[in-house]
Amino acid sequence: MAVSQDWNLDWVAYAGGTEVGPRARVHLSRIDESVESEGTGSGLIDAACHAVSQATGVEGRVMAVRAYSAGPGSDAVGEIELDVEVGRRRVSMHASSVDVVEACARAFLAAINQSLSRARAHT
Repeated sequence: MAVSQDWNLDWVAYAGGTEVGPRARVHLSRIDESVESEGTGSGLIDAACHAVSQATGVEGRVMAVRAYSAGPGSDAVGEIELDVEVGRRRVSMHASSVDVVEACARAFLAAINQSLSRARAHT
């Protein structure tokens, strides 16, 4: 069985507001490697995705975000669908979490992992 070379999102921390612009920090790991990185953006989702790009060294761009509630109430799980452009390829990824910023970071990272996997397959 092959060992996965995919990045995993261990955690995401973020802050923002009207006084301080949106910023995020992520910790990613894979096999015997881990990395932390920070990012800023126009909003918390943008900042988290920039942090993931910084950590992986792969540039990606969020083209669309769709969020759905997977249950009633304010503590419902959020289902996120993200359209991401990596290189010249556009993909749609899904993730879920009670934290929509985390779900977006996971979906964005899934797009990055898919891009890296395709690049490895063509080498």
